[in-house]
Amino acid sequence: MVSDYAVVPEDSGFAVSKAATPLRTPAGSALRLPTRALAEAVAEEWQQHGRFSAAKMPLTSLAYTAIDRIEGQKENIAEALLAFLDTDTLSHRASTQEKLFQRQKEQWDPILAWAEKTFGATWQLTQGVMPMDQPPALHDAIRRYLLRMDSMRLAAGCLLASLFSSLALALATLAGQLDTLEAFRLSRLEEDYQAEQWGEDSEAVSRAARLREEAAAVKRFLRLLEAA
Repeated sequence: MVSDYAVVPEDSGFAVSKAATPLRTPAGSALRLPTRALAEAVAEEWQQHGRFSAAKMPLTSLAYTAIDRIEGQKENIAEALLAFLDTDTLSHRASTQEKLFQRQKEQWDPILAWAEKTFGATWQLTQGVMPMDQPPALHDAIRRYLLRMDSMRLAAGCLLASLFSSLALALATLAGQLDTLEAFRLSRLEEDYQAEQWGEDSEAVSRAARLREEAAAVKRFLRLLEAA
C-alpha cells in the first residue's frame, strides 16, 4: 500500500507532509520532528487514522505538546514539573505495613541514590500523605537539568511524571537509568501490594492497563528520538 504521507528533510529535522503539503500542529506550527524514525512513525499514525486522535495517535500527540506547548515555554514547564518534587511517590513510604515499607526501600532507594548522585542533594523521605519539602538545592539542580533538555524529551517527561506521580522516576527514565515500563511498575508498588492483600478490582485493573499503554507509547517515543 502506497502511503499518502511523506517524510521530508527540512531545517535539520524532518517534516511530515500529505500531497506535498506539510502537516501543521493545532497552533499552526510546522510538524517537524528531530529524527527520521520518529517522523516516519508519526506519518504511519496519520496513514492509519487520517484525522488526529490523541488516544489513537500518541506519538503525534507528544510531538504536538512539544512544539505547541513546550517550545519557548521551558521555564514554565520546568516549574510545573518541579511541582511533583514535594509530593513524589518515591518520597512517601508506608507507615503501618512493614512488608510494603521494605519493598519500597529495596526497590525505590536505588533510584533516589542515583538522583542524589546526579543532582548533588539528598532526597528527603516521609511517611504518610502530606507533602515533603525537598531541599532548595535539589529544586535548583533539577530545574537546571530540565532547562537543558530539548522540547521533545520535556514533553515525554511531563507525561511520565504524571503517569508515575513521580519526578524521580520520570528523570531516571529520561536519563536511561530505567526502562519506561519498569518505572511504571515501580510507581505502582503500593497498588500492586494492596491487590495482593485484598484482591484485584476490575476497574482498577482496566485503568492500570490504560496507563501502561500510555507508558509504552512514551517508551517508543523516546526510542525513536534516539534513532538515527
